[in-house]
Amino acid sequence: MFAWICPQCGREVPPSEAECPYCAGQPALKQPARTQEAPPARRRRLPAWLLTLIFAAGFAALGGAAYWGYRSVRARPAAAPARAGLTLESPGTAAITKPHPLARHIEICGLRLSEDSRQRATIQFLVVNHSGADLSGLAAEVKLVAVTPKGEREAVGSFSFRAPVLGPYQAREFKAPLLTQLRVYELPDWQFLKAEFEITAPAP
Repeated sequence: MFAWICPQCGREVPPSEAECPYCAGQPALKQPARTQEAPPARRRRLPAWLLTLIFAAGFAALGGAAYWGYRSVRARPAAAPARAGLTLESPGTAAITKPHPLARHIEICGLRLSEDSRQRATIQFLVVNHSGADLSGLAAEVKLVAVTPKGEREAVGSFSFRAPVLGPYQAREFKAPLLTQLRVYELPDWQFLKAEFEITAPAP
């Protein structure tokens, strides 16, 4: 009889042996069972429309915060006098100068600027009496104001006049020295000048 080969160790085993004497005392090697790995979990992504909505809300919140911050900074200077203990007079407590009764009947117009031989500024103007009454001893202090096309106003000089007699609806021409720190060529043109006056005589 022929010997047989052990499939475990590969050795020749006598035909009288039913089992391999070499492998009888050794436990059979078992191959470890392969465990099937679970596939990695896929991350859920937010839809594009939801991301757009979130970013838009974030930018809107930032813009609102910047706007309110700007408003609060602008409002601080206005509140500073109250915190410093300063009191502001209400319009009712301020002294109101009552205009002269003749002021609504008098107009100063036709302003013309020039210089005398000593380069002193002079002004020629018309005083118009729009009332039907004789005016005697009329005197006024006049402030010459420059008015820009944007409505900005700036005093550029002053003068005074006295009209002994001014008949009903009469216009008389006067000439007076102009008190100003500017030369005549530095003053605005006549269309940008306005005469604001305060009647000092006769007494109201």
